[in-house]
Amino acid sequence: MNNYPEVVTKIANDYLARVKAQLRLVPAREQDEFLKEIESHLFEAYQNTPGDDEVARILAVLRNLGEPAEVVSDRLPGAMLRSGTKRILPLHVVAGILIALFGIPLGFGGVAVLAGILVTLTAIVATYYLTMGVVFLAGALYLLLGLSRIYLPGVWDKLVALGFIQMDGPLADFFDQMSPAAQGVVMIVVAAVFIACGLGMLWLGRYLLRGLRFLFNLAFDRMGKVARTVRTKMRQGKQELVRMSDVSFVKQ
Repeated sequence: MNNYPEVVTKIANDYLARVKAQLRLVPAREQDEFLKEIESHLFEAYQNTPGDDEVARILAVLRNLGEPAEVVSDRLPGAMLRSGTKRILPLHVVAGILIALFGIPLGFGGVAVLAGILVTLTAIVATYYLTMGVVFLAGALYLLLGLSRIYLPGVWDKLVALGFIQMDGPLADFFDQMSPAAQGVVMIVVAAVFIACGLGMLWLGRYLLRGLRFLFNLAFDRMGKVARTVRTKMRQGKQELVRMSDVSFVKQ
């Protein structure tokens, strides 16, 4: 916390706690970045607000900033976009756009659009991991072939004779000029490249999963609110029907 007087610190902390309550679905790192941004803005505005009454100054700053829900609705999309762009997280950029368009998770529409986007993004992420699996598999196969070429040349020759391994054109001519050990080393190097690419994809994939989980949390939160609203309206309608039937019975 910045260097506020004690009473101002309590007021500012209470406000930031209410802002944080509005960010319950936002990933922890983005929560911290957003809260630090709001805290910095509060302190700067407080320092620039004239007056001798410290409490009046911080209250004036909070009134100008708005209620926590309004602050999150207005500022969170931009924060998500900046975070996603800076850290190359495409799903965080998508989340920022969705929040800006539909006010998710602040009680506005957009569930159907979000559901369609989620289906598409889930398919993209699944394809990404499938591709990663193919890359790892290719690396493992090249590694096995390289080791077999070095340590089990007879097995390699049998695989070539049976047609499981076929090399034609310039690549075959290049390999024929090398010793079996050198051929094995080349294939092991190729395997290392594939495995390194797979590990890089695995590392990047955690950000895709984190962003997708965030979007699913937004969707489930909104659908839960819709369901609660529908149940409340149905309960009110049922109570109204009971009241009307009671009135009709009394009139009779």
